[in-house]
Amino acid sequence: MSLESFLYTVGSTAESAFGKCMDTIREFLFPAPSVKPPGLKITRGVMEKRNFTFHELISLHLQLCFMTYLAVSFVLVFLTTRPWYIPALSIPYFLYLRYFLIRYGSFLIEEKPYRVFYYGISTISFLAFLGYSLLKLASPEIYHYYAYVGIIALAVLLFRHYFKATFGRDYTYGTVEEVKGDLVRVFIHDDIAANIKPGFYWLPAVEEAEPGRVVKVLVEDRTFRSARPVRILEIYLGQSSQSSTEPKEETE
Repeated sequence: MSLESFLYTVGSTAESAFGKCMDTIREFLFPAPSVKPPGLKITRGVMEKRNFTFHELISLHLQLCFMTYLAVSFVLVFLTTRPWYIPALSIPYFLYLRYFLIRYGSFLIEEKPYRVFYYGISTISFLAFLGYSLLKLASPEIYHYYAYVGIIALAVLLFRHYFKATFGRDYTYGTVEEVKGDLVRVFIHDDIAANIKPGFYWLPAVEEAEPGRVVKVLVEDRTFRSARPVRILEIYLGQSSQSSTEPKEETE
């Protein structure tokens, strides 16, 4: 290969790599809703093992991202004295959170509650860690720390009250999977508005509860714990679902 051909190949490769890099950055900063579900290898195994849907896959991924952000921020706050580390970590996190919710939010059964929750709780966490880092620089008395922790706790409780007042409900939806005597086995999706975890639940049987039918389920709220399904309130006749537990008229 001549020197001229070699240089041309190197230049073409560099130009192609630069173009792909710019396309990736552009897609990350200005995401568009995807028509394909995310290919998340880490959480996909959990979905397949427990027979969950893409709704649970996305919800679990959001939880893992948030918990990782909390853990890394906690380490930075207590092991360093430089507040700028917190924004340096938070900016990529918020950009990724925005990208992921815009890109794959349509695969959530009800997108807005998840978007408001994760934006809200992430913002409170960012302000809490940044404020604590700045507070450390002033070397305050111990009661200043107690007061600051109290303020953060109050902010979390106020956000929790706002979220429940805006999106909270005492019911969710499920799909009947099995009927056995006086009990029915119902699969319920992860539902942040009803504060319930995904899974299979045994509930008292009702008439016309057949496998595949979509049902409305009453849930009992429990303080600082996930809600508990209590009983079936309504059966949506003629509707069945393999991937979504919410009736069509509720989602359209």
